[in-house]
This record gives sequence, C-alpha cells and structure tokens, in this order.
Amino acid sequence: MQDGARFFAYATWTVMISLAIILTGNSFLVFVSDPGWVGLATLLAIGFVYLNLSYAAIKRYITKVPAPTNKHYLLALLIFAPPAAWIYLISESAGGSELILVIVLAFACWLGMFYGNRAGIKARHSYVQKIKERQAEQE
Repeated sequence: MQDGARFFAYATWTVMISLAIILTGNSFLVFVSDPGWVGLATLLAIGFVYLNLSYAAIKRYITKVPAPTNKHYLLALLIFAPPAAWIYLISESAGGSELILVIVLAFACWLGMFYGNRAGIKARHSYVQKIKERQAEQE
C-alpha cells in the first residue's frame, strides 16, 4: 500500500473539515424543517457546501495518486459520515427533518465524488504530461 500515508492525510483533514462545517452550521439546521423557500434554501446551501468539499478533496486526491484507485469512494464516505452521525445522534435542531437532510448530504457527497473523480483523472493526465515534459527538458 504505497499510498497509505497520503490517503490517511486526506482522510484526516476531510473528516475534520466536514465535522467543523456541521458544527458551525448546527444553528442553521433549525431552518431545514421550515416550509417554503427558507427550508429549501437551507437544504441547498448545506448540500452545496458538502458537494464542493467532496469535489475539491477528491479531485485533489486523484490528481496526484500514483496509480488509478477506487479509494475516492471511501474518502466520500468519510466526508459524509461525520455530519450524518451528528444529525442523527447529537443534533436536536433539525426538527424532524433528519432523513431529508441526510439524503441531501448523501446526494451532495456522491455528486462531488463523481465529478471530482472525473476532474481528478483529467488533472492527473495533464500533471503526468507536465512531468514527462520536464524530464525530457532535463535530459
């Protein structure tokens, strides 16, 4: 497992940031159960934040991974798990809308994982090309 330390580093900071986001946004979970545009806007905002987090983390991880891997699934799960656990086990702010909030989080993390992996593969291809060009120039 040549990439274990790197994956551990990514897993650590993504879990910490994911948990920090849900802790910071805990006071806004009250608005999720509101009917109308306020509840929808809150759900969209939370989903957008987690979509961007998973997209950025997975794209960055896949860009410099030495060989193609499927660890991005585990990384997305590690981004999703802390807020889902917080919503169900600790937070009392969601007001009965825990299921819809967790579904939005899961969908956002999945979308970020899917598109982050695609973008990371493209970025890895250009990264490898730049390394090859740099090596050719040095020789």
